[in-house]
Amino acid sequence: MPSTTTAPRSIVHLVERLDTDPGATPPAALLLPRRLGTGGRIAFALVSLAATAGAATGIALLWTEQTPGLWFSVLFSVLLGALGLVPWLVLLGSITAAREDVEAQAAWRTARGRATPVAGRVTARRTQLAEEGTPTSFELDVELPDGGRLTAEWQPERASQRLLQTQVPGVGSPVRVWRTAGMPEAPVVVEVGDPSVVG
Repeated sequence: MPSTTTAPRSIVHLVERLDTDPGATPPAALLLPRRLGTGGRIAFALVSLAATAGAATGIALLWTEQTPGLWFSVLFSVLLGALGLVPWLVLLGSITAAREDVEAQAAWRTARGRATPVAGRVTARRTQLAEEGTPTSFELDVELPDGGRLTAEWQPERASQRLLQTQVPGVGSPVRVWRTAGMPEAPVVVEVGDPSVVG
């Protein structure tokens, strides 16, 4: 039977400065995006319910009223059905992501006391941009002294948080990687300095 073990979640912590203090301690918690709370989920579910009801009404009208033809009813039924389904898929994705975040935080709390740092370097980066050109997230490929490699992702903690292009670490940037020996499922934290901070 094939193994179901997945790679540990690797998260970038963008810090003001990456110090070289040998007595550095691992982060107290993972810096993860804030997800919808219970109230937000209920509100989103009500909006989704209204969208689904509107789509169902539209589909019913397509099949009970005069239309230009069968092709019209089929085409717009599919479109309206998608409009009614998409909000629920978004809500399900949000709930799933929130559950994964809770599990990652719990795993980090368990592993944090045994996590040890190792230096590494950024070998590649990929940046997702908003329409206006500001980074919304980025991934860093990191090479470790033992030849190991990993990919870690940075996402904003708040939807309103903005990052400048100059704050995305470049290739060659030094990083500090917190890993926990003997716990392959534990999250990995990659600390990297903000290159826009001078001095």
